[in-house]
Amino acid sequence: MFTVWDWREWKIAETKDYGHGWAENREVAPAQKLEGVYTNKLLKFRLKYPSDWKVEGMTFSEPGGGVKMVVTVEEDARDLPTIADKMAEGVTQARGYINTDSASLVILTWGGPRETKQVAIAKKGDRVYKIEVTCESGAWKSWSATLEQIYRSVVLL
Repeated sequence: MFTVWDWREWKIAETKDYGHGWAENREVAPAQKLEGVYTNKLLKFRLKYPSDWKVEGMTFSEPGGGVKMVVTVEEDARDLPTIADKMAEGVTQARGYINTDSASLVILTWGGPRETKQVAIAKKGDRVYKIEVTCESGAWKSWSATLEQIYRSVVLL
């Protein structure tokens, strides 16, 4: 038998967490503010990063050592989907896609017990831009939103 009182309690329980998103996403930390700007005029790209990160060449690292990001640029005549398909072997998460005014990025993620690796790939002309990130698996949810904002800040000149 079902009563009005049961329905009322059910309604409260169902709407209690309304607007808070999925439970698995509640642990994701908000993105840090991107105040540093890195521009490479020779390789023709620009991106933003958190101002407290260390920058050595095209290697960016978080002060605590939990996240390391390396940018590489290579010549490749193949199209972006072909490049992504060749790199995607063993990917543990669905591919991500980010489109900005100057770039379309394909994001591939490999999760492991110790570290998570993510590669964002963009292409302009015959140049392939790769942003390779390695992060301790336990800290991944703390940095994933910040990394997404870094990818969104990429400008291919």
